[in-house]
Amino acid sequence: MKKYLYIIRTSDHPDNVVLSHAKTAKKAGFEPVFVFPRRLNSKNFSKFYSDYKYIRLNFIFDNSNIFKYFFSISKLLMHTTYNFFFKVNAKYFLAIDFIGTISCFFLRLKGKSIHSLINDNFSASYNVSKFVFTLLRFIEFFCYRIISNSCIFPDKSRYELIKIFPLKNVYFIPNILSKTNIKYKGNKNSDLLVMFCGWLVSTRGLELLKDIVKLTDKNIKFLLVGRGDQKLIKALKKNKRIKYIDYVTRDRNLNIMSKVDISFAFYNPNVLINRYALPQKIYDAIMIGCPLFVNSEVEMSKKLFRSKFCFKAKYFDVFSIGNKLNLIIKNKAPLRKMAQSIKKNSFKYINYKKIKNDKFDFYKNIINL
Repeated sequence: MKKYLYIIRTSDHPDNVVLSHAKTAKKAGFEPVFVFPRRLNSKNFSKFYSDYKYIRLNFIFDNSNIFKYFFSISKLLMHTTYNFFFKVNAKYFLAIDFIGTISCFFLRLKGKSIHSLINDNFSASYNVSKFVFTLLRFIEFFCYRIISNSCIFPDKSRYELIKIFPLKNVYFIPNILSKTNIKYKGNKNSDLLVMFCGWLVSTRGLELLKDIVKLTDKNIKFLLVGRGDQKLIKALKKNKRIKYIDYVTRDRNLNIMSKVDISFAFYNPNVLINRYALPQKIYDAIMIGCPLFVNSEVEMSKKLFRSKFCFKAKYFDVFSIGNKLNLIIKNKAPLRKMAQSIKKNSFKYINYKKIKNDKFDFYKNIINL
């Protein structure tokens, strides 16, 4: 009998980290099945799930305001329970983040095996008061404590953000994907091509872009690749120096990244989790040798800067950001030197073999229980 791993998400928006876990689970012997609701005005992402089965729940998950958000969470809990509570061959579940885990509450009471993949700490993902953060952290922690058989974090720092006392069966698997043969070539033209990729929202640097454009040389161009706040993206791309490419596969994204001058990884530090950002786009840039520009409030930027992998500036200091870009376009030699440094020292950040083995062992252990 096949052993199915049901992957519970709030959206069908492709997430390369989740897809990577599904791929590894499949190698370990599972038959992964994605489970997600519909989203309002969502693009059809079915092609990204061509190697997997998926179940699309018959409701729209709406997080446009707090009331609709809580109602949608309730519906996800109801639909997940209805679909799997009495299903005989539905024992194993990979719950994505806090909302995916909550939706498995009654399944855990039934004795199902629930494993939480925690890429985003819910309580630290919002700019809220200390009291509200403490309350959310308490709720989030005890949900994982009660529901999850095991928890996967991308790094110990993310675990410490939520930890009140030790959780059971905690694993650390970085958001580093499979190795690629794509190498950084850089932009051969005289202009400077700056890339923003991934989740494109205001708090990922896009709120600064309008001012950065005003403060920089007319030959500095910006490329946005991904999905996010489509209203903001639409407004930004009206500027002729800003080009937008909709969500693409990881290989296509790496190909694009290999031909730009520099990749931006900016995270608004007013949101706590952003200070502990461990983005796939940074690991991907290191993997192919692409120079980075990271805001200094991100903890990861300290080590990257010491290793000469990135330029850095404070998040809201658009004058410093603009000045650095204006200096780079006059002389691209530091970019080439940075690319060489990344190529030479990337092994300090990425141990592909260990990550691959740890991930495989995790799913092999589950399936053998």
